[in-house]
Amino acid sequence: MIDFEKDRYGSGGCADALQRKKAGLNKPQGAYVGHDDAGRLCYSDQQAAILLCGGARSLKGSLVQSWLNDGKLTSKHGSDHILLLDWKGQDTPIAALQVRHGRHLYCLNPRRKPGLPFHRMNPDSHLVPGSPTHIPDTMMGAASWIPETGPRESYFKRNAQKIYTAVSVTAARRFGYVTKPMMAGLGEATDDWLSFEYEISRQPEPQISEVVTLLQRLRDGTHEGGGWEGIRGEITKSFACMMDPQLREALSPTFDFCFSQLTQPGSPPCLVSIMEDLEFAETSGPIVRALLTSALIWKRRALNSRPQFWVLQEVGNMGAWPMAQDLATISAGYGIRPAYVVQSTRQLDNLKKGAGEIIPNSCGTHIYLGTRCPQQAAIIQRQLGRMTLDYVDEKAVLRAQAARSRATIQMLSGTGDPLAGYMEAAHQERLAAEPQKMGRDLRGIDEILNEPNGKAFVFMPGVLPKPAYLTIRPYWQRYDLRGAYLGDPFHNDPGTLEIATRFGQRIRREVVEPVPDAYASWPQYRQAGTWTYVRGFKP
Repeated sequence: MIDFEKDRYGSGGCADALQRKKAGLNKPQGAYVGHDDAGRLCYSDQQAAILLCGGARSLKGSLVQSWLNDGKLTSKHGSDHILLLDWKGQDTPIAALQVRHGRHLYCLNPRRKPGLPFHRMNPDSHLVPGSPTHIPDTMMGAASWIPETGPRESYFKRNAQKIYTAVSVTAARRFGYVTKPMMAGLGEATDDWLSFEYEISRQPEPQISEVVTLLQRLRDGTHEGGGWEGIRGEITKSFACMMDPQLREALSPTFDFCFSQLTQPGSPPCLVSIMEDLEFAETSGPIVRALLTSALIWKRRALNSRPQFWVLQEVGNMGAWPMAQDLATISAGYGIRPAYVVQSTRQLDNLKKGAGEIIPNSCGTHIYLGTRCPQQAAIIQRQLGRMTLDYVDEKAVLRAQAARSRATIQMLSGTGDPLAGYMEAAHQERLAAEPQKMGRDLRGIDEILNEPNGKAFVFMPGVLPKPAYLTIRPYWQRYDLRGAYLGDPFHNDPGTLEIATRFGQRIRREVVEPVPDAYASWPQYRQAGTWTYVRGFKP
C-alpha cells in the first residue's frame, strides 16, 4: 500500500534484491535480462512477449546472444525452438554451436554466407489442400504478402489480396502444393497462366471463380477509374523479389525444411535463422513476412507442441506487417514468445499504425538500454515515474536557529513570558530538525541519454513492483558462456574469438575438423561434412 504522506510526490525507485527474488528473476530459466548489483544472473520466464529497445552499440546484441547460447530457454518439453531474424548475418555465425543444446540449425541463407549451410524453405508449405482452414490460411498469407497500409490504398490491396488468395487456393488444389516462384507470373498472358485461369473458373466458391474476370481485365488493361492499374501495381510490387535469382533459388524445391517440423511430436529442438541482407529488406520484406506467417499457422494447428521463442531483430525493417501487433497479444496462447528487438519503439509503427503503443502494452517484459533518442528517453522517464526526496533546507534551518536564539534571550532576560519563550524555543528547535520533502523524476531525460553502455532498465508489470536496474555483460566476457559461441565475423579475426577465463580475457582459435558420425546427419553439418568448435571446448 502506498504511504501518501511518506511518498507525497511519488514512490518511484528500483527493485531491491528481495523484490527481484520474489518476482523470480534469479530463477535460472527463461530469457536473460542482465546481472544485478551482486553479480547474479537475472531471467524473465514468462509467456508474454519481450520488448528489447536499445540504440547502436548498447550491448543489446549480447542479450540476443545470451538467448541463443546459454541454454536457458527451456520448458517441460526441453529446449525451446528458436526462430531468428538475422538481417546482418552476424548472430547466426556466432550462435552456430547449437549442437551444445541439442538443437538442429536451419538457415535461409540466400546470399550464401560463408561457414553456414544453405537450406531451401517454402513460405507456403502450410497451404495443404483438404485442410479445413485452407482458405482462411491463404487469406492470412495474402494479408501478409500484400498488407494494407492505409485507406487510400485499401481498394487496390484488397483486390490484389483477393486475386492472390484465389490463385493460391487453386494452385494447391491443382498441384498439391504452392511455391512463391510458381506464382511470380500471376496474371501474365502466358499459355500456362491462361490455362491456369480455366482451373480458377472451375472452383466451387463464387468469390474465387469470379477472379478470372479480374485477371482478364488486368491483362487486357481494361480501366475502371484506373482501379485495375492500381491492383496490377500492387501485385507487381509484391512479387518484385522473385526477380532475384538467389532468393528464387532459396524458395524453390527441393525443400530442406518445413515449419511443420517445429510442431511434430518428438522432433528435436531447432534454431531457424532467416538471413536476408538488410540492404534487400525493402524488396524481400514479403518473403520474411510470409515465412513468419507460415510458422505461425503451423504452430496454431499444434498448440501443445514444443514452445517457440521468436527473436524478431529490427522487426520494422520487413515493412508493414499488421499481424505483428496481433502476435504480441495472442502469442502466449499459441505457445510462441516473441521478442521485438528495436532501436526505438517508433520503429514498430512501420508494422502498423499505432503499433508503437499497442505492442509495448502487450509485452510482459520491457528492456531499455543505450537510449539515444530524446523522444524515447521521455517515454522511459514517464515509465520510471517520480520519487519523493527528504532534504534539509539550510536557509530554513538558519532562520529557525535565529528565532530560537531570540526566544531564548527573551526567556533569560525576562523581557517576555518565560513559558511562552520556552515553548517558542522548543518549536523552533523542532522546525530546524524537520526534513522537507520534494518530488523528482527518478531519471531525467539527460540522465537516461547518458546512461553508461550496458546499463538497462527492466520493467515487468504485474510481476516486478518496480523496475530493475541491471547490468548487461558482453557475452564474450561471461565465464559461464566460454566455449558456447564462435567468432564474430564482423569483429574477430577469421578463425579466432575472445573468451573469458579465470585469468582474464584470452584469444582462442577455432577448430575445423570432420564431423563425428553421430552428428553427420544434422542439417548444420550435412552439406559441409565438417564442424567447428572452440579449441579446448569440444562438444
